[in-house]
Amino acid sequence: MNEFAKTGAVVGAAAVLTVIAFSMGPREVRLDLFDDQGELFFPEFTDGDAVAELEVTAFREASTDIYAFAVKRDDKGVWTIPSHGNYPADAKDQMGKAAAMLIGLRKDAVVGDARGNHADYGVVDPLADGVETKGRGKRVTMKDKAGNVLADLIVGDEVDDKPGAYYVRVPKQKRVYRTELTGKLSTQFADWIETDLLKAQSWNIQKVVFDNYSVDEQKGEVVPGDKLVLTKDNASKWTLEGVDADKEQTNQEKARQVGDTLGQIKIVGVRPKPEGLTARLERANGIEAQFLAQTLQQKGFFLGRGGKLWSNEGDLLFETKSGVRYTLRFGELVPGEGDEVTAGIGSEQPQEGEAGAGPDKPANNRYLMVTVEFDESLLKKPAGPRVSQEEIDKRRDAKAEVEAIQRAIEAWRTAHEGALPESLSQLTEKPEEGEAPLAELKKDPWGSDYQYLVDGETYVVLSHGADTSPGGEGAATDVRSDRLPQEDELAKLAGEWQTYDGKVETGQQEADKLTRRFGPWYYVIDQDLFAKLKPTREDLVEAKPAAGEGDEPGK
Repeated sequence: MNEFAKTGAVVGAAAVLTVIAFSMGPREVRLDLFDDQGELFFPEFTDGDAVAELEVTAFREASTDIYAFAVKRDDKGVWTIPSHGNYPADAKDQMGKAAAMLIGLRKDAVVGDARGNHADYGVVDPLADGVETKGRGKRVTMKDKAGNVLADLIVGDEVDDKPGAYYVRVPKQKRVYRTELTGKLSTQFADWIETDLLKAQSWNIQKVVFDNYSVDEQKGEVVPGDKLVLTKDNASKWTLEGVDADKEQTNQEKARQVGDTLGQIKIVGVRPKPEGLTARLERANGIEAQFLAQTLQQKGFFLGRGGKLWSNEGDLLFETKSGVRYTLRFGELVPGEGDEVTAGIGSEQPQEGEAGAGPDKPANNRYLMVTVEFDESLLKKPAGPRVSQEEIDKRRDAKAEVEAIQRAIEAWRTAHEGALPESLSQLTEKPEEGEAPLAELKKDPWGSDYQYLVDGETYVVLSHGADTSPGGEGAATDVRSDRLPQEDELAKLAGEWQTYDGKVETGQQEADKLTRRFGPWYYVIDQDLFAKLKPTREDLVEAKPAAGEGDEPGK
């Protein structure tokens, strides 16, 4: 058969098939591209409290690296941030906002099924293999405590002229959708933590010490500097030690600013310390000691004799009315921005000739190490002897019995023309008519007899107290009818001691809690705040007004 004959046969066969198709009638054409439009992305994800892990993965074109910000909840319900050394997260509110973004999320519109267009919409999986860097989106994954995926979505570019609408794609699926994301998802470290570092309140600060020494790293010596001490009285007035009262006075505004600034210190970033740093310093020697010293020195902290720590920018100490003493040690500047500052990610300085080498990076932050201790001597003790509540209760009972005996004596006097009984036992004797002034003569709460002393027409009824001997102090003081108000004073004093003991317990608990919080971490704080915490003497004093200066006319 020649070529023309073959062609004719093919055409004929096609015509026959066409006739057969039409003879069977019209057929519906299904457009699969839109078959899931309007449906939920994750219909089984309905409870935000079920989320135990959130991971947001992004590809950074500038550095061609993958960065994953994760927040996880452990078996005890504690949230941490793995990318930042498992720093504790204050995640309840943020996780609720993040979950709200994906719960009930609908496929508003289907954009297309072409894999080749993923880069155009910015929905390329950031974890995908390959060297292509453009068009990679942000992948959001949520899991429950068993590791099951609750939601997994790649978020791409925002849709032009439609604020809040984004191109999105489910990983391992080709289809691209357009949808509106109404929740909030932050990958900023500061949004997931309690940023108030010290939780210090200016009204509670009663003393601040600026120890402005420095460290000469070349000579390995500590160079003393000015030591400024501010103290605050009960009227909240600050006084700088060493002020020449004849010529100058403390600048109250500047002093208050220091207290306010201590309450404004925010956490910018964190770095984990070597585990068990303090304990290891105490027993370290040889290579381990050198390693720890080098680790500290990189951040501007230096190990001295006996394990004492020094800082290249000096220390600031402040004491609170709670009896807690904070020590702030200021270290090196922290260069960089973003994750370099918050977690130290990518903070290694490039070597000469390497990509990224060039001008110094901005250094707007500084390392800070915080330690706390409780010092009972910072609390004001009650001015009087300590008496236990048990003894106070006994003295109260003794006082009541003394008063009862007094009433009986006065009743006796009335019945006997003003005469006093010769002994307390007479008070229990039944007269010819009526009842005895006292039903019985009891022992005092310590098992001794009440004493009855007569001096002319006056008398004293007393108990010798806990020591069963005359006189004494505190719990041993006699309970006397002529000094009954002292019992109220002792009861009041016992209450003051109870309050004091409560403050000691609270202060110790506070210091222990803060030690657990601060102990594992180096902090990064804002350099501008640091500058406010380094005042000079000239900043804290001002010239004393001349006599009469500032007075109103005529006064």
